[in-house]
Amino acid sequence: MPIKTQPVEVQNLLFDPHNPRLPSEIGNSEKEIFRYLVDEIGVDDLLNSIASSGVIEGDPIIARPAEIAGKFYVIEGNRRLAALKIINGQKIADGQTEPNVPTISADIAASVKKITIQTGWDEDQLEAYLGYKHVTATREWSPEAKARFVLNRCKSDFSNENLTKFAKRLGTTLPTLRRWLVAFWTLRQAEQIGAFDPSKAATKRYFGTFYTLLGSQEVQKFLALESENLTDTPVPNDHIGELAEFVRWTIGTKKLPPLVNSRKQKELDAVLSSPGGLQHFRSKGNLDAALLYTEYNAGEISEKLSGAAFTIEECLPKIYDVKDDPKIVSAIDALDGAVVKLKLNTGRMPREI
Repeated sequence: MPIKTQPVEVQNLLFDPHNPRLPSEIGNSEKEIFRYLVDEIGVDDLLNSIASSGVIEGDPIIARPAEIAGKFYVIEGNRRLAALKIINGQKIADGQTEPNVPTISADIAASVKKITIQTGWDEDQLEAYLGYKHVTATREWSPEAKARFVLNRCKSDFSNENLTKFAKRLGTTLPTLRRWLVAFWTLRQAEQIGAFDPSKAATKRYFGTFYTLLGSQEVQKFLALESENLTDTPVPNDHIGELAEFVRWTIGTKKLPPLVNSRKQKELDAVLSSPGGLQHFRSKGNLDAALLYTEYNAGEISEKLSGAAFTIEECLPKIYDVKDDPKIVSAIDALDGAVVKLKLNTGRMPREI
């Protein structure tokens, strides 16, 4: 079917419930989608632009016919649609504060009651355009949105050839795209077993931390994660408990905030690789305290002790001429005491000299 261009009244345009930007907890409700676009994605820049200059015919607003005759779902241009609805006086009407309507001239107000849309795009053309648009856009899709976009359009073909096509369209690599998909499925699996409720997450931007931490080899080992063969249940049934723990640690809830963020990747890896550290973390929920039961600090301590030894070696050629100086005597006594304490704390009693 050829691409068709036609003017449509804004009131007859509907938000796309399959918009990859939308989190999984947002259903088909126009009000919920409207509210999410306004509060979480943001439309202030578009409101000001349209109020000042009207709708500039540039990027097409792409739509498909809805089930109701005369109405259309907007596939591309949902933020613009939200701004246009606000300017046309439409309320979200969900009991919350309504967005401010900018001052607009009568001429521009009249010009934005109808807008031009395009329908009839070929699926391959549409995929290529959307992939390009949301890589180059000022508000690029998140990894979660990109994963959802691929899952909605790849038609269950997860071959490297097909995924490589999508990766190129999204401006990424095949390994990165595969990691996005694994993280998306892992989180969906946690939701299905009742270990995760997106509506109760501590923040709405949880996917980035989850995705980043999930990429660790120690985390994948902890979850027995199947990351090579793409499957919608990446975590085996005998590690469901570990999945619930990991979600609790990295995403948390409004009542129980997360215990780990993406900057603590190395610390989490150290704890997961240490039975004692993991046991303490599970019991107390304190990552830094759990590190004391691991070998995480060994490198830092070793470096400092080696540095102290090298410093003493550097002093030896010069020490004889000042060996009786009170400051030198005091420093040697302090050093000797520190060595005694060090050996006592490590089970190495001082040797007889």
